[in-house]
Amino acid sequence: MNMTALIWRKEFKDALRDKRSVLAAMSYAFFGPMLMAVAFFFLISQLTDPSDVEISIEGKEHAPELVQHLQRQGIVERQQPWPDTVTPITLSIPAQWAEQIKRAEPVTVTLRADWSAQKQQTEIKRVERAVQAYAAQITHYRMILRGIDPRMAQPINLSKQDLATRGSKAALIMGSVLVFIILSVFWSGMNVAIDISAGERERNSLEFLLSQPLSTQSIVWGKGLAATSFAVFGAALSLVLIPIIFNYVPLQEIGMSVNFSVPMMLLMFVLLIPLALLATALQLFVSFRAKNFKEAQTYISFLLIIPMAASFGVEFARLKTPILYYLPLTGQHQTFLSLIRGEGVNWLGASVSAVATLVLALLIGQLIARMLKSEKTVFGL
Repeated sequence: MNMTALIWRKEFKDALRDKRSVLAAMSYAFFGPMLMAVAFFFLISQLTDPSDVEISIEGKEHAPELVQHLQRQGIVERQQPWPDTVTPITLSIPAQWAEQIKRAEPVTVTLRADWSAQKQQTEIKRVERAVQAYAAQITHYRMILRGIDPRMAQPINLSKQDLATRGSKAALIMGSVLVFIILSVFWSGMNVAIDISAGERERNSLEFLLSQPLSTQSIVWGKGLAATSFAVFGAALSLVLIPIIFNYVPLQEIGMSVNFSVPMMLLMFVLLIPLALLATALQLFVSFRAKNFKEAQTYISFLLIIPMAASFGVEFARLKTPILYYLPLTGQHQTFLSLIRGEGVNWLGASVSAVATLVLALLIGQLIARMLKSEKTVFGL
């Protein structure tokens, strides 16, 4: 243990001198949640924009009542020409509107727009809902004029009672933010892991270290703890910054709120420590298997796809398999989602997942220690 601590202090001090390692540990932990917060801010701003929707209306003289209804819904005719970079939203009313309405025939009203334009999605949906609401009013009046109770057209009224809390609603969008927290342990210590393995071998300092009266286990765990320290620092920085950053995101405007309590943050931090050890062990294993520094960077770039695919796959596929609570990486992700939703935590699953993650990291560490006894690994043959 003394030798392991000695190696850890030596590698940690060397890594601190490398400004790239420190910057990498801080940049991802800061810019990842920041980018997500900015994206959510603009998305909420579009969804809650109270300003009028300006569209082009062709044939407005044929249906003045429809135009007035649209104006009451905040949809007005655009007076200025459309920019060349924006596809116009045009509502065309046929000249036979009055005649077809009088004969109770369906009237075809054409809405032309670019449904792939993300910035216009809210405006297009508002126009659609307004036209559909006006059509429902006409149907209602026609049935009354014919002596038919409009309620006959809807024999069943489905009463929806939303039991979702503000926290469970917030989990729908905060799940992607939790992915960044999990990935921070993989990104923050990545540069250090590559430098103290493949980098040391290129500088010919690895064989000098192995020639000292040290066991390969002490060397591996000393290096692993050094890289893990940066990974844990990145995770802690993400956990501290996310509540601060998302405090400025108006989630309450869409009926959501996230309460990052201190006990919850501490629990998430504790669960990230075994994951940081596993991430470092995997990165050291891949780096020692690579022949040089650049090759190690390439392999670890592919390695990062695994946690990204697992986290985003579980999040967007909405998998409900109970085994996810007991596996490394997915177990931490499921526990974090439960905490955000305000639900009861599966403590057995969280414990098993943490232990499984730690055991897997230890096994990989032992494998690396055996690899360092081979000349192929030491000299990159």
